[in-house]
Amino acid sequence: VDPAPVKAIPEEEYEKKVREVYPNVEEELVDFLNRCKLNNSEVMLCPRCSAVCDKENTAGLKNIVPHADNKRKWSNT
Repeated sequence: VDPAPVKAIPEEEYEKKVREVYPNVEEELVDFLNRCKLNNSEVMLCPRCSAVCDKENTAGLKNIVPHADNKRKWSNT
Protein backbone atom coordinates (compact mmCIF):
# COMPACT_ATOMS: atom_id res chain seq x y z
CA VAL A 1 0.00 0.00 0.00
CA ASP A 2 1.45 3.32 -1.08
CA PRO A 3 1.27 6.14 1.45
CA ALA A 4 -0.82 9.12 0.46
CA PRO A 5 1.23 11.87 -1.19
CA VAL A 6 1.91 15.00 0.81
CA LYS A 7 0.07 18.01 -0.57
CA ALA A 8 1.29 21.60 -0.21
CA ILE A 9 -1.40 24.18 0.50
CA PRO A 10 -1.16 27.95 1.10
CA GLU A 11 -0.03 28.93 4.59
CA GLU A 12 -3.30 30.76 5.35
CA GLU A 13 -5.34 27.65 4.55
CA TYR A 14 -3.01 25.48 6.65
CA GLU A 15 -3.34 27.83 9.63
CA LYS A 16 -7.12 27.72 9.28
CA LYS A 17 -7.07 23.92 9.40
CA VAL A 18 -4.79 23.94 12.45
CA ARG A 19 -7.15 26.35 14.24
CA GLU A 20 -9.96 23.82 13.75
CA VAL A 21 -7.90 21.02 15.29
CA TYR A 22 -6.58 22.69 18.45
CA PRO A 23 -8.27 24.99 20.98
CA ASN A 24 -7.94 28.69 20.23
CA VAL A 25 -5.73 30.89 22.39
CA GLU A 26 -8.50 32.44 24.48
CA GLU A 27 -10.86 29.46 24.23
CA GLU A 28 -11.72 27.62 27.43
CA LEU A 29 -11.25 23.86 27.44
CA VAL A 30 -14.97 23.34 28.08
CA ASP A 31 -15.82 25.46 25.03
CA PHE A 32 -13.44 23.42 22.85
CA LEU A 33 -14.94 20.16 24.12
CA ASN A 34 -18.45 21.47 23.41
CA ARG A 35 -17.39 22.52 19.90
CA CYS A 36 -16.07 19.02 19.24
CA LYS A 37 -19.22 17.46 20.69
CA LEU A 38 -21.43 19.58 18.43
CA ASN A 39 -19.40 18.39 15.42
CA ASN A 40 -19.63 14.75 16.60
CA SER A 41 -15.85 14.43 16.63
CA GLU A 42 -13.63 12.67 19.12
CA VAL A 43 -11.17 14.53 21.31
CA MET A 44 -7.67 13.21 21.85
CA LEU A 45 -5.52 13.98 24.90
CA CYS A 46 -1.77 13.50 24.62
CA PRO A 47 -0.59 11.64 27.75
CA ARG A 48 2.90 13.09 27.48
CA CYS A 49 2.17 16.81 27.16
CA SER A 50 -1.57 17.02 27.95
CA ALA A 51 -2.32 18.69 24.61
CA VAL A 52 -5.93 18.40 23.52
CA CYS A 53 -6.91 18.13 19.86
CA ASP A 54 -9.72 17.04 17.57
CA LYS A 55 -8.82 13.48 16.62
CA GLU A 56 -10.55 13.35 13.21
CA ASN A 57 -9.25 16.69 11.96
CA THR A 58 -5.74 15.90 13.17
CA ALA A 59 -5.72 12.83 10.93
CA GLY A 60 -6.58 15.14 8.03
CA LEU A 61 -3.42 17.19 8.67
CA LYS A 62 -1.08 14.23 8.14
CA ASN A 63 -0.87 14.61 4.38
CA ILE A 64 -0.65 18.38 4.02
CA VAL A 65 2.12 20.88 4.63
CA PRO A 66 2.11 24.66 4.36
CA HIS A 67 3.48 25.92 1.05
CA ALA A 68 6.05 28.67 1.38
CA ASP A 69 7.54 30.55 -1.52
CA ASN A 70 11.30 30.37 -1.79
CA LYS A 71 11.98 33.31 0.51
CA ARG A 72 15.75 32.92 0.62
CA LYS A 73 16.13 32.86 -3.16
CA TRP A 74 18.41 29.84 -3.16
CA SER A 75 19.60 28.70 -6.53
CA ASN A 76 18.06 25.59 -8.08
CA THR A 77 21.39 24.12 -9.19
